Amino acid sequence: MAGKKLKLQIITPERQVLDKEVDFVALPAYNGEMGVLPGHVQYVAKLNYGVLRYKEGDKEETFAVMGGLAEIENDKISVFAEDAALAGEIDEAAAKQKLAQAKASLSKHDADIDIELAEMEIKKALLMLKVKKQQPKF
Repeated sequence: MAGKKLKLQIITPERQVLDKEVDFVALPAYNGEMGVLPGHVQYVAKLNYGVLRYKEGDKEETFAVMGGLAEIENDKISVFAEDAALAGEIDEAAAKQKLAQAKASLSKHDADIDIELAEMEIKKALLMLKVKKQQPKF
């Protein structure tokens, strides 16, 4: 399998985030991290909020992925995510501010607060901060 590559596409409702050939992908599958190499069997995986990592030669990159699906077929991985951000695109100060705002809205105990939405915002902000600080581990 030397020389074989995977075509990785990451797509959100707003944009195509990534389209490139890579050597390895680690997906945040719903039941745990899932590694994919060229020659992987056809598979559809539900994605959790988590870190998507890929390796291209000696280069390693990480993305924050907020749920969705990954379809693996014929050495092509199509990730259809609710939202995704490359570690380098994440604004740490903005993520910290969103985290503080979501926590503050939850602490008010107001009947008008959408608790589920506030909890999702907290989860998203924490993931963004994690990806921003995390170094890929291959």
